[in-house]
Amino acid sequence: MEDFRPLLTADLSGWRMAGKGGFRWAEPGVLESFGGSGLFWFADSAFEDFMLRVEWRIQRPDDNSGVFIRCPPLQDSPGPAIERGYEIQIDDRGYDPQAKRLDSPLHLTGAIYRLAPASGHLSHPCGEWNAFVIRAQRDSLAVWLNGTAVAHLSPATREPRGHIALQSHHEGSAVQFRRLEVMPL
Repeated sequence: MEDFRPLLTADLSGWRMAGKGGFRWAEPGVLESFGGSGLFWFADSAFEDFMLRVEWRIQRPDDNSGVFIRCPPLQDSPGPAIERGYEIQIDDRGYDPQAKRLDSPLHLTGAIYRLAPASGHLSHPCGEWNAFVIRAQRDSLAVWLNGTAVAHLSPATREPRGHIALQSHHEGSAVQFRRLEVMPL
């Protein structure tokens, strides 16, 4: 029997914004990022070992976002989550801002941003829904994208426990999310 708990409720109770940008309901059950750069984090609970399921879609090829896990509590800046948490990347271009190149496995959708590469391009085309399953267990992180294992990090040496967050990356990027559910392990 599955014991997944939905985190996206109609009133978005428990959620807080750190940084610029935000999230709004695009339609019932579909949350959309705007502006940026910031993190919409679930402040009501921190998680240690868990499975996370989330569906997402991009509208344009340059849309960018991420699902953050094991983030410390945030105030006005997303910086502590970037430095001490983990980002599961959503960027089908795989853009590496330091090298200024595309198709970087460490920046591609499904990668554990800059820590564990994505095994390849596994996203559906723009406008179609995609599904992440993320498992955080002890010092191991694993990511599945659309049913295929895409990234793995072990040992994961940053925060062993923390919050879940969604990223609003930049002005003009509108990534949509639905069915965000967590199950403690």
